[in-house]
Amino acid sequence: MPSEQISSVFSIAAALPSFVLGRVYRRSQDLHSAFGGGGQSGISNSARAPVTFLFTGSGERYGYADRFDEDGTFFYFGEGQKGDMKFVRGNLAVLNHSSQGKALHLFRVIGKGKGQKYLGEFVYQDHDWVIAADVDGKPRNAIIFRLVPLARLEQLELASAEPPVDDVTLQESRNRAIAASEVIGSQENKKGSRTIYERSRAVRDYVLQRAAGKCELCESPAPFTRNDGRPYLEPHHTTRLSDGGPDHPQFVAALCPACHREVHYGEHAQVKNLTLKERLQVLEAAGPA
Repeated sequence: MPSEQISSVFSIAAALPSFVLGRVYRRSQDLHSAFGGGGQSGISNSARAPVTFLFTGSGERYGYADRFDEDGTFFYFGEGQKGDMKFVRGNLAVLNHSSQGKALHLFRVIGKGKGQKYLGEFVYQDHDWVIAADVDGKPRNAIIFRLVPLARLEQLELASAEPPVDDVTLQESRNRAIAASEVIGSQENKKGSRTIYERSRAVRDYVLQRAAGKCELCESPAPFTRNDGRPYLEPHHTTRLSDGGPDHPQFVAALCPACHREVHYGEHAQVKNLTLKERLQVLEAAGPA
């Protein structure tokens, strides 16, 4: 790779959002100036970086009642101060963040002029429609997103020990994975179409089948086989600093353990990851052979 291309890649890599849990950030200077996105709405979708910022803690006067439950799931009210909420702009960005390759980073406003505390990266699980008052106190249909911490979803990668569905062609597997990545947001659909587990498994199964036993970065055969005879490769999400959670097939690769570690910790990790993203775009644009 030419030196000027490597330099360009590292410039892009330097702009990728990475935040410290519990640290307080200034919204304008630390977030939007560096990564883009609007500075007013509770949902700020960036056109410059693969990120959608979510802010909580200042919407009570608009009828919002965001909260955590006991297992760390966060219930987040959609945007829209008056009338029924709709799946447009920020709400649509949250709904489609996986298929768009966007990470959801959640911050809590801790007081005027005091900054925003980082609560972590989350993944859309599903949503509910509820009746809630708008800013004028009038009842309206409101969206509540159910967001799951990415850290918890990483544990679901243990599910990769389960065998995929047998007797499914590559095209059928791809169709399932893409369908699993698409979530219906209509009011008639009270919840997201699939659970995170179902979506993650469908994408994982297709990606491993697409790889056909070879690492999709170095193209070497899997280093060993599982006890059921399947080649051992690891799913890697190219759009996240860590892996885990549902994503779209064009952002997930099957890698050998050595390449998987390299794209996270190697000297040229960001260059390798960008190369992999470009390769996946070509693969998915062409479709199964």
